[in-house]
Amino acid sequence: MLYKNLHIPINLPILLKEEVSLDQSNLELINKIKEANNTGISSIIFLFKNYFSNNISKFVKPSLDLFLDEIIPILFQSKYKEEGLYQLLRFIDKIIFNFPYVEALKNSSFVYQNLAKVFLFSGYVTNILTQDKKILDVLQPEYAMRLNGNISFYKNAFDKIDLNNLNEEDILDALRRNHRFLKFQILFALINKEIDIQRASNEFSLLAQATINITLDIAQIQISQKYNINCDKCSVIAYGRFATFSMTANSDLDLVFVYEDFPIKTSIKKNVYIELFRQLIKLLSVKTSEGFMYEVDTKLRPSGKEGPIACTFNNFKNFHEKESFSWEKLALRKTRVLNENKFSFSIVDLLYDLNSRPISQKQIVDEIKLMRTNTKSNKNNEDINNPVNNERSKWFETKYVGGGQREIEYLNFFYKINSNFIKDYETNKKILLNKKVENLFFKLDQVVNICFEDKKQDYLPSAAIILIITETNEKDLGSLKASVNLSKKEIHKNLNQMLESIKNNPNLAF
Repeated sequence: MLYKNLHIPINLPILLKEEVSLDQSNLELINKIKEANNTGISSIIFLFKNYFSNNISKFVKPSLDLFLDEIIPILFQSKYKEEGLYQLLRFIDKIIFNFPYVEALKNSSFVYQNLAKVFLFSGYVTNILTQDKKILDVLQPEYAMRLNGNISFYKNAFDKIDLNNLNEEDILDALRRNHRFLKFQILFALINKEIDIQRASNEFSLLAQATINITLDIAQIQISQKYNINCDKCSVIAYGRFATFSMTANSDLDLVFVYEDFPIKTSIKKNVYIELFRQLIKLLSVKTSEGFMYEVDTKLRPSGKEGPIACTFNNFKNFHEKESFSWEKLALRKTRVLNENKFSFSIVDLLYDLNSRPISQKQIVDEIKLMRTNTKSNKNNEDINNPVNNERSKWFETKYVGGGQREIEYLNFFYKINSNFIKDYETNKKILLNKKVENLFFKLDQVVNICFEDKKQDYLPSAAIILIITETNEKDLGSLKASVNLSKKEIHKNLNQMLESIKNNPNLAF
């Protein structure tokens, strides 16, 4: 009988609605894991061995049995053993036919304590671990290559790839293996309490910058050799998290590509740059047998979701001077030029000039109202902007919800300009609240993004909750939830008051 891989949630299912969708045999297995406290170590070891014994070769079984005999007692030392055992189940399910990996596990008992920390954290981190046995090196207690808070750490790792003697497919795979290894180092450093959430976010951003550097170099070499043209009159602009060094473990790269204006008759150069940027996106995001590195989002370009993948200097300049919405002008204030050349310096100057120009408060107010109307309409008239009535959003979602990160950005904009209709002491008080909530949501968002891949469950793993509680100095989960929900209500209320104040102030210059 062929082995049938498990199709179960990424983290231990707790709610009945998740269990209903599970295969009966899988549900029985999970329920036995949930009863681990009552059944004991020996019974759980027998459960695991018995489950996998009929599906593995006689050569793999002894190695797997030895591994189970040692790792399960370690997991039983944790208060949250059930979650760790669940991830152990998922882990073995993914590597069971990878004989070299199973052998490496058997011969690496010195990493078991750290391996248990991964299992006890989340399915997202466990999934990364299953993809390459070399990642086990990071779990060695004496592993020497520790993060140093400098981009050179990541640059040196990528520089080891022999680009001259590899074809494109091998280059793509080598980039992905290195990126995954480095990403796991950041994740484990956070899990192992070597770095905090803020530092982890900075490291994710440094990794992304180093990745952009090498992939842009590769793309430029490939295109230059193909067309015998030096294609360095271009710039890559980062937006959002990447621009502000606040990336999460699975952030997209929000990028806009700009190149020099050329005479109409030299359309070949335009096509060369378009191909260059398409190749860059391919290097970053195409999925191979080794996965992908980043999703690339270019919708903030002047042509939007449709049209050319890149724009000229004048296209970009004219768009933001004459055509862009106020929210796009606001987004432009969170940008950073990623590459260095003469042309990029001109882009830096242009961004400085554009961002020094005032943004219409009236237009921002109108666009906020329009966004709220469209969002409400798209959600079958449920007021998802109201943090009190929004039953669909999970308590830990903080980005596109009422009182979330987007509304904080709008408030920051309004507070920053000279708003005469608010007394100074009130403004200062609300700015402090904004900073406090922004920090809370930042830390929460960072942790949520190392728990799930795409679809989010309604709860977080216990280790993730402990990490957030520790970093935010909350008393317990109830206190944390209360702080998050109250913060959403306060931010939403403050933004509504701000919108009303602007609307009712005839002396305000728009």
